[in-house]
Amino acid sequence: MANGQVVRRGVRLGVRIGMVPSIFFGSIWLAATGVWLLSGLPHGGLSIFLGGLTAVGGTMAVGVLLGAVTGGVLALSPEWLAARAPLRGLLAGAVASTVFLGETLVVGLATDGSPAGMVLTLLSTPLAGAAAAAHSGDVLGRTHYHPWVWGERRAG
Repeated sequence: MANGQVVRRGVRLGVRIGMVPSIFFGSIWLAATGVWLLSGLPHGGLSIFLGGLTAVGGTMAVGVLLGAVTGGVLALSPEWLAARAPLRGLLAGAVASTVFLGETLVVGLATDGSPAGMVLTLLSTPLAGAAAAAHSGDVLGRTHYHPWVWGERRAG
């Protein structure tokens, strides 16, 4: 049961990591759809809306997958690695960064292969890895610095 809890905490982390680009992409595509609606152009609105839906939904899916895989790898890691924070963080960061590369595919699909969006996503890959590395102790259950990883709510 402990491995399931580690994966569950990893998924909570992955949802938070995926939420940041989802909000970013959702805002951009919502504004683009609004501009299209106000401009009165006959074609293109549906493709803009579907691109935004692909970006937001795909980004959240990548975030959940990132968290589940990172949690699973941390749960299966040997004790000598899990007990050392730098090694544990390096493992979590490497796994999360590798899975986050799937976000480039999502952005490529949503933007019809726009190089700017894909390069921006590639450049943000280390940020996802750094977030996973920083929270690896909480995901594995070694530390308790971030209550939201554990599923706890703040009082008040």
